[in-house]
Amino acid sequence: MWSAPSTRVLLAAAIASLLGQGAYGQVGVSSQSSAKLGAPGVAAPAGPQADPGTLFAFSNAIGKTLQFSVVGSSAGTVWGDGVYTSDSVLAAAAVHAGLLQPGQAGIVSVEIIDGPDAYEGTERNGVASRAYASWDVAFRFTDVAISNAVVLPDPGDLSAHRGQNGVTLIFEVTGVLDGSVWGDGVYTDDSRLGSAAVHAGVLQPDQTGLVAVEILPGQERYDGAERNGVSSGTYASWPGSYRVAPVSSKVSSKLAN
Repeated sequence: MWSAPSTRVLLAAAIASLLGQGAYGQVGVSSQSSAKLGAPGVAAPAGPQADPGTLFAFSNAIGKTLQFSVVGSSAGTVWGDGVYTSDSVLAAAAVHAGLLQPGQAGIVSVEIIDGPDAYEGTERNGVASRAYASWDVAFRFTDVAISNAVVLPDPGDLSAHRGQNGVTLIFEVTGVLDGSVWGDGVYTDDSRLGSAAVHAGVLQPDQTGLVAVEILPGQERYDGAERNGVSSGTYASWPGSYRVAPVSSKVSSKLAN
């Protein structure tokens, strides 16, 4: 199997719609989570970034506002309500806060803040957040831009994004029938994206459209199948995977402009 690097080009357009959300309350405490092991510090990036999964790595960015390209998801663990722990899944928190719908893309602005003494859990917009005790670093949403969200050009394959597990990225892709693909529904990360999109039924051959790609960990085995004119191969253990899904029609691409 062959893995090729890709060039990442981010195009973003923001629509100012200040939300000014804060915590709804701070009651209730859940049992200790094994995910909460402390947060390493990294420098705060400038400009919109790809979805990092969580804000766990931005412990030294307290007081800063960061922008991320996110596809809303109802999956993923969230702690808090309005103010969320830094290890909450960003895409799920955006849906919980009512900023995005599942599958809808946008650029969210988040403020990194000192964590409160407790986080309230509640169910909102199909996402159930959990209560939690004191957690040092938190975030809250301040802006969302839904129209013309970050769209990346076809990377060929997803091998350059290996390890970004749980992150969803948006690509503008043309469906093709040729190109090597391994797997069925979940594909090896060196599978050609345009072919996998047709195999998964997200695009037709020669159709150009936006697809949401979720980066996944490697699987022990990938089963091949013939679907939609694309024959995928069977493969043994491989260290990186992805799945592809359609993107909300509310998102439009600016790559052709």
